[in-house]
Amino acid sequence: MTREVVETSDPEKGHHLIALRFLEHRARIYGPRASFRYRRVTLRVDDLDISETRYTMRNRTESSPYPDFATVTLTHGRYAVRTRNEELHLGPGMTGRYPEVGATHMVDDITSVVVRLPMTRIAAGAAARTGLPATNFRFTALAPLSSEMDLLWQSVTSFARQQLGVTAVLASPLARSGLVDLVANTAVAVFPNTTMTIHYLPGQSDVGHVVVRRAAEFIEAHAAEPLTVGQIAAACEISQRALQAAFRRHQGQSPMAFLRSVRLRQAHMDLRHPEPGQTVARTARRWGWAHLGRFAQAYREVYGCHPNETLRAAGAPRSAERDA
Repeated sequence: MTREVVETSDPEKGHHLIALRFLEHRARIYGPRASFRYRRVTLRVDDLDISETRYTMRNRTESSPYPDFATVTLTHGRYAVRTRNEELHLGPGMTGRYPEVGATHMVDDITSVVVRLPMTRIAAGAAARTGLPATNFRFTALAPLSSEMDLLWQSVTSFARQQLGVTAVLASPLARSGLVDLVANTAVAVFPNTTMTIHYLPGQSDVGHVVVRRAAEFIEAHAAEPLTVGQIAAACEISQRALQAAFRRHQGQSPMAFLRSVRLRQAHMDLRHPEPGQTVARTARRWGWAHLGRFAQAYREVYGCHPNETLRAAGAPRSAERDA
């Protein structure tokens, strides 16, 4: 994880820093230059970065198309963005998506949280969950589906910001990958996109039980590593679309759902046969759960008890049920 702080009272330098982050733009600033302040604190891990930004002036900016995914949640001030087909106005407590096309932005003394992810990461996650080819994925509106979905986005990204400060999460490749996937998948649920508007059914495939079994064996062998559908399909020498269709036909679930079940089973085995110092939190992170509550819920649904109970039944002391 990296932490970057940039700060300036020079408008030209401030917009140069903004351009480095969001590509070139033309800005017109209103008000006395002496009042200008720009400060950005960014936490970055793998594909995800989350920034707290302060911009004290009013401006009107013409921006170039932005290829990746970014959202802005205001905590102070006013922000508006207009494209050829859409206009969005935000006040404190509201979230919007940065447009992927050229746009006009109006900013008035804002404090905000900005979340960024590569669009390819989000499209890959959407493809894994829905079967829609990643090349067909795109967002179709700038605002969340509803105010409730806006609150969901703010809750998830706030949780992600907190987890970026947890050393144990950052030390676990699976936990980091799970955290990024959580944000990416929440983006697909919160903001209108083609998975909601295009009815897509994978075509029939000749992939049979043998290839599905090969994929399952690969997943079992690599469950402790960050895995994508693309990696699994490549290991089996088939397309992602064919793998998705085959798993749904022969397993009744997606490859990623199968991977989650394998990781949950491995976590169950670890809790039944704990090593010295074993805890529920460490077990959850080892097998890809950054959020302990979600791990406990998934565990209870399958095994009918809390993971603490399994650990205690294996003879672990109560102090080992959670990290100190």
